[in-house]
Amino acid sequence: MATPNAQGVYEFDLELAYTFSMYSPSNNTPMVYDVNSQKWLRINSTLDSLCNSSSVVTGNLDYALQDINQFSGLHVRMIAINGKIPGDVIVVPLGAEVIMRFKNRMETKSLSIHVHGLNKKGLWYTDGAAFIQQCPICPNSEYSYRFIADTAGTHFYHGHLSTEFGEGIIGGFVVKNLNRKTPDIKGNLLRPSREYYALIQDIGILGIEDQWEVAISRFDKYGKQLNDEWDLSNKSNCWSHARIYDGTPLAYLSPVSALLIGSKGWYSQKDLRKTPSRVPLTTYLIKKGENVRFRFVNAGVGHVIMLWLEQHKLTIVAADGIDIIPIQVDSLVIFPGERYDILIQGLTAPKQKNYRFIFETLERYDYSYQPIEKTIGLANLQYEGSTLKDTDIVDFAHKDCTPADKCKNADPLYVDKEIIQQKVFRSGYEEYFVNIDHDEGINGNLFEMPQGMPYYYYGHEDEILVPCNSTICNKKNGEHCRCFTQFNFTYGNIVQLTLYMSKDANLIAGGKSHPFHMHGTHFYVMKMVYPQGYTKDGLLNSTNTDIPCYGTTCYGLKFKNSSWLNGNVDGMNKNPSFRDTIIIPMGGYVVIRMPTTLSITFFTFI
Repeated sequence: MATPNAQGVYEFDLELAYTFSMYSPSNNTPMVYDVNSQKWLRINSTLDSLCNSSSVVTGNLDYALQDINQFSGLHVRMIAINGKIPGDVIVVPLGAEVIMRFKNRMETKSLSIHVHGLNKKGLWYTDGAAFIQQCPICPNSEYSYRFIADTAGTHFYHGHLSTEFGEGIIGGFVVKNLNRKTPDIKGNLLRPSREYYALIQDIGILGIEDQWEVAISRFDKYGKQLNDEWDLSNKSNCWSHARIYDGTPLAYLSPVSALLIGSKGWYSQKDLRKTPSRVPLTTYLIKKGENVRFRFVNAGVGHVIMLWLEQHKLTIVAADGIDIIPIQVDSLVIFPGERYDILIQGLTAPKQKNYRFIFETLERYDYSYQPIEKTIGLANLQYEGSTLKDTDIVDFAHKDCTPADKCKNADPLYVDKEIIQQKVFRSGYEEYFVNIDHDEGINGNLFEMPQGMPYYYYGHEDEILVPCNSTICNKKNGEHCRCFTQFNFTYGNIVQLTLYMSKDANLIAGGKSHPFHMHGTHFYVMKMVYPQGYTKDGLLNSTNTDIPCYGTTCYGLKFKNSSWLNGNVDGMNKNPSFRDTIIIPMGGYVVIRMPTTLSITFFTFI
């Protein structure tokens, strides 16, 4: 927990500056870790020294390595927050007044900051969507966000102008309700003796700016050969977009170099799979029988992560910062932007010193449907004071999961509310159907940045933006309009959005499931529907027919069954989860519902 100033305000000064991973600023030297010898080496960087001459780091390693950002284990130009990648976790009590003062010390980059998960009711202008809610923070300038921490739970802050969230401008943000305890699977209320915040990131072999540019230029297939000699005889230099288990493409723009857990990842999949005991992994401590709360956050660019912990059950106690009825599972799938709080109980008789957290991508095929190996990341759950030996044996096959005794994955629920009733609303209700596609935008319209903040141009928005309407966006020859999608909700109404992603069956192979995130509010997940048709191998071959799509474009559709309109959707959850981030499945749809109690909201898809 942070300490407030004399006025009771929680102030944080955050300096943003370029740095390198695997580099010691205090010694001006690159660092190398040798897996075989398990030694850290300081590379001599003076100009008159021999090339690659080095010295072994000795003494207190925690002290010697305190200013080093391990990152993926490679030397990468990144952006640090007060010298760290990611930034320190900020912890404040519910209702705290907070000032986050960002000092942009980069010479060439502007940015803005969003705290993902905070509602900031009535303070939309502090929410960080650049050019929508604020002007960017320019190089060598400072900007303060002043707000109330009004939403308890696990959140994170990150850059929100362009690509900076994938360059290191990211950190944890926790708002604690000091009166609330953590329930275990039996309903007992606990105060865990310790908590850990675990930020998960997917790091590409290309920097995030290069990932963006190669995608726009259709150069991503050859991204591995950037800044390198082009060898036409080496077919392995080509990169194929991965597909997940249902055959749909993954919305990611580069081969993965490493999965970062906290501040540590490792670039060599061979080292992680063969000799994990020799790799410098993030390590979390636990005692026998102890209850520890973990706050897992997928802050990655695009990869869906499946999380396991060897020989331990995972009890989910919160989702997107909202407490839920505890659910015990064997594994958990986390999409980018989602957060899950997990209670883990220490074994009474552990048989090894370290048990591995296993983080897996959902990669299954290359673009031509040839099987490929998924990317993995590891972290240690270490029994404090254990004298047992470490091991290189990791249960990557999840041997306890069998056809007769299947492992359980998560499906969190929340509590019932008046707003979620299934009925035909006669008044105070609005309903919208929105086709959201990763590549084709909202209802086929690609986002165009406004030339001013829409809030200040209410009623004459045309002065600063191109509105998405049929007159301007006629989509000739299949072209997508670049415009600004805007919904005007009536204050106090209940709003239902049916978010679907459907294409003609012949185009399914190009669709990508992806998350949807709402700024400024949470919403109830009323219904989640997946596609109907799969082959015997589990590959998607037809979309759900509740919202039928038979053409090459599927905009402006509604439920086939008209009796489902006006809030009367069949099969709604009686106890829906209350989220701010949700997955939109390719070929399916999700129905969300929320009260419009804020002056402005903003939603993005990741």
